[in-house]
Amino acid sequence: METQTKYSVSGGYPWQVLSGTGIKIAGIILMAMDHVHQMFIAQGAPYWLNWFGRPVAAMFLFLCAEGFYYTRSKRRYMLQLLGGFLFMAAMNRVLSVIMPMEHIALINNIFGTLFIATYYMWIIDCLCEGFREKRPAKVFSAVGGFLLPFVVGLAMLLVLQNNMYRVALLLFFIPSPLFVEGGLVLVFLGVAFYLLRKYRLAQAGLVLVVGALTWYFSRDTPGDFQWLMVFAVIPLLLYNGQRGRGGKYFFYVFYPAHIYLLYCAAWFLRGS
Repeated sequence: METQTKYSVSGGYPWQVLSGTGIKIAGIILMAMDHVHQMFIAQGAPYWLNWFGRPVAAMFLFLCAEGFYYTRSKRRYMLQLLGGFLFMAAMNRVLSVIMPMEHIALINNIFGTLFIATYYMWIIDCLCEGFREKRPAKVFSAVGGFLLPFVVGLAMLLVLQNNMYRVALLLFFIPSPLFVEGGLVLVFLGVAFYLLRKYRLAQAGLVLVVGALTWYFSRDTPGDFQWLMVFAVIPLLLYNGQRGRGGKYFFYVFYPAHIYLLYCAAWFLRGS
């Protein structure tokens, strides 16, 4: 039986009743409701289902920062996320070609966001180690690693500027902080969770600030409810610092499986 591994420092307050598994289950339920709206909008799925998915990315980035800090192998953790990203990039492409639907763009792939966030968590660790051990070479390598994803993305745009189809195809399979789901904002949020992991109130406050800024810059955009991510502070503050039991790889399976099942169901129902 899997033990309840202690994760982050917790104040042990009575309201802290959610383990990492509990947050994961809540996120999965909310995410599924959001994707029901995405896939069945043509069949009249109510728009308010979309609201439930807005806090989910922040919830999973929070768990990702916790898991990355405590994992026995950071490299394996990152490779698992990269593998999930590449699998979904390929499946998204295949299904979009063999089962096309005009009203649905199959680009869901939060694995890319989680991978890039953990990549920069790793870069920060390398940078800190370089300064602590007084190793300039390691510091310069970390700085180069920080810039690498941006340089690769810009190089592709410059080299293939006359063939945007190829650019889009490459970006589909190469995670970039500029083009992953949620973009730089979510990557920043994930890294900030990692840096602030001992300060739960600061993490919650950060979510509120990012949500408020998101509302401000999108307030004139009809139908943009991403600011509802502020509700991610609820599971963050209820988190008890325990990983919880079971479901270690459940998200890796459930996330792509439910998206593709819903997509296929929507394709079969498209004429009804």
